[in-house]
Amino acid sequence: MEPDSHGRETETGLIGKANFPRSREVAYLDTAAEGLPPQNTQGAFARYYEAKATGTPGRRRLFAEESEVRQLAGRLLGTRGDRVALLSNASEGLNRLAASIAWQPGDEVLIDDLEFPSNVGVWLPLRDRGVVLRVVPSRDGVLCLEDFTARIGPRTRVVSVSQVSYKTGTQLPFLPELSREARRAGAFFCVDATQALGRVPVGVTGVDYLVASSYKWLLGVHGLGIVYLSPELEERLTPAAVGWYSVRDLFTPERFETFSYKSGAARLLLGMPNFPSMYALREGLEYLLAIGIERIESALRPLVRKLRSGLEDRGFALLTPARPEYASGILSFAQADAEDTGAKLEREGVIVWAGDGRVRMSVHLYNDESDVDRLFSALDRKSTARVSRL
Repeated sequence: MEPDSHGRETETGLIGKANFPRSREVAYLDTAAEGLPPQNTQGAFARYYEAKATGTPGRRRLFAEESEVRQLAGRLLGTRGDRVALLSNASEGLNRLAASIAWQPGDEVLIDDLEFPSNVGVWLPLRDRGVVLRVVPSRDGVLCLEDFTARIGPRTRVVSVSQVSYKTGTQLPFLPELSREARRAGAFFCVDATQALGRVPVGVTGVDYLVASSYKWLLGVHGLGIVYLSPELEERLTPAAVGWYSVRDLFTPERFETFSYKSGAARLLLGMPNFPSMYALREGLEYLLAIGIERIESALRPLVRKLRSGLEDRGFALLTPARPEYASGILSFAQADAEDTGAKLEREGVIVWAGDGRVRMSVHLYNDESDVDRLFSALDRKSTARVSRL
């Protein structure tokens, strides 16, 4: 154990349950819905209160915290902090993009059928303006590069995909190639990294716009979303909204006649951001960066394989593709009585997501073999109880 920049002891470089009390109480396999914040997050909220309690002078500390969290998020994405904005959530980020494009009738948006509703609903109102939403169908949870490139054409304005699907855990292994094809057609390339960032490597090379929630794999809390804006898109995009926090000079004599946006992703902001959530997110980001995302992914890959193998041996109909290049931290199987299964597992001390005709398990850095074994035991007891009733 060694002290961090705040004088606290951390598990630097270690993966385990020590800093996540809930993970010692249950087999927590639901990070894809809600991540567990590090125990130090309680102290983060206290530090926010200390700054806020000083009144206006505390703003210096609040603004400094925002800057530092943007830098940390930038490090995770492999970019500069000024390319990152901290909005209220990923959905707001997607809506900012959709509202800021000069659409023309006949323009097309290309997504796939494994997308979370936030990357579907944001595009549907554009149909009233003549924009066409095209949906790439998957086959047994698999999407191929050719499925997209065959549908990209001269009217494609946006290609928007999730790096990892919330539904099946399918990770798209061809994002760099897809971004090149989208840009070659003159389209913007947007990535929803909500189910990837903090769990598997995520980069922004070739990406115009990226959004991610902070309360899942990033170990943060609600009310904050990470948005990346590329320099190329910044030059071509006029934000649809403006606030005092998004302009360069608040009090210029010409402010009643004109204004100019801040440079970088800061132009996407409107007013005072969610500082408490930033303090919390800093804890998660520092924890993840200290360990390293590549190390997390490498260490957990065998656990994901064990989970998959055990589910297959028990005859569950997996929705997640078997090919290793599609693997992530999520596995799902079809289940007609999903809600009932989830409730029974919770009573056994196993937390998963269950609904929409499927059961989803997600593996993060506080999981180990004991969690997977506990899941298998609970599933076996459920199966035995069902057979006995028959």
